Amino acid sequence: MDKWTSQPGKNNDVVISSRLRLARNFTDYMFVPKLSEKDSHKLVDSVISKFKDEYGEHYRAIRMSDCNDITKSSMKEQRIISSHLIKNPCGAVLISPDESASVMINAEDHIRIQVLTNGMNMHACYNKANELDDFIDRNFDYAFDEKFGYKTTYPTNLGTGMRVGYTLHLPGLSSSKKLNQIANEISRFGIRVKALYGDENVDYGCLYQLSNQKTLGHTEKEIIKDLNDIVTQLVQQEREQRRYLYENNKFVSEDMAFKSYGVLRYARKMSLRDSLTLLSEFMLGVSLGILKPKDETICINQILQDIQPTVIKAHAARDISDEETDVIRADYLRHSMPELEVE
Repeated sequence: MDKWTSQPGKNNDVVISSRLRLARNFTDYMFVPKLSEKDSHKLVDSVISKFKDEYGEHYRAIRMSDCNDITKSSMKEQRIISSHLIKNPCGAVLISPDESASVMINAEDHIRIQVLTNGMNMHACYNKANELDDFIDRNFDYAFDEKFGYKTTYPTNLGTGMRVGYTLHLPGLSSSKKLNQIANEISRFGIRVKALYGDENVDYGCLYQLSNQKTLGHTEKEIIKDLNDIVTQLVQQEREQRRYLYENNKFVSEDMAFKSYGVLRYARKMSLRDSLTLLSEFMLGVSLGILKPKDETICINQILQDIQPTVIKAHAARDISDEETDVIRADYLRHSMPELEVE
């Protein structure tokens, strides 16, 4: 089965991916930070058993105790598991065939349901997550309070226990210096903007995560609608800013796009930071019509996953140096770049 990264996505010139997560806990167990090893294994066994009864081998079960550090880190870089699950040898994850859905067991909470889609499609994420949530709810007793909603390890997740987020490619707004102002404005609505790669001082690839910070006092549908409204406005502003920059710096934009494509197509060694920067410029060139690939199917989410350092090392299945990682990354990118139409 094809991975979720190869599926078509709405507004994918700006919206790279959608992600929805649900935090849940069971009444019969202590919260994860205080859960004994014996009960941890019991909880994992019971959840995996129920999934096997319902779905057969449809969901692949992986126990953290069976994984080495590289395997666990590569799953995190592919956005399958969280950093909390990596640290818990008594945890596990159930993964759908297309890897769009994962159910983390004993991560931050007893259950973390996560669903990813290509482009802007949070409703599809919600429908799939809700299906899994209902199944688990039928088989286990969720910790729920009529006033505060779902009881979670962290108080910030009380209420719906739902976090929704979009990964956006915003080279136009980022280069115009408008992004900080926008981030400050939408923070008033409980929406956080964070660079996907880099830190507070510098970001790589103009990729940003927008996610809700409030889960209490709002329904799931209200949270999704509020975020969708903001993202829809951002998509429009980003497209307008891209067009403005291109019309006022046509030769600079074209030169940047073709240079980036050329380096991606022919370089023999590539760091992650340089790769993300060049991919951002390449994607911008495609969205503006400067670069016209013969094959319009460019699985950018798959590329972003496959160029991560630990993912490369996991695929190599042997101990490789950082320099060799950069060489393998460059080779992968060369073969991922499409042929262009020549005018």
